[in-house]
Amino acid sequence: MSGPAGWQPLSEDVRRTLEILLAGETGELPVYRAQIPYARMKAGCTCGCPSQYLRVEPGEAAARVEAGASPVVASRCVESPEGAYVGEAMLFADGGLIVSLEVCHWEDLGPLVPPLWQRLGPV
Repeated sequence: MSGPAGWQPLSEDVRRTLEILLAGETGELPVYRAQIPYARMKAGCTCGCPSQYLRVEPGEAAARVEAGASPVVASRCVESPEGAYVGEAMLFADGGLIVSLEVCHWEDLGPLVPPLWQRLGPV
């Protein structure tokens, strides 16, 4: 069931992708990782890539705001099934809350199969 204006619970693929991107205990990673259970998603692109807008309501989860902090919270390369580099997955935040998962690939690959979380390269 979708929420207001088309916002839906995270798919398993998006949830697992966020968990991988936010793995670790350095910096703000634990604060952003704690937002995953409160996040909702909405399609972020019409090209067929798995980019998603993310929404965490203020007050539902802790927000971390540092003056001058980069809006890119975490990123990893996206690999082909053969392990070749084909693009990037980046997680963005605004005002201390996660706001989008952007996935770009350098060729028109269409939908990424298998799921995105299985295509993320090592740190």
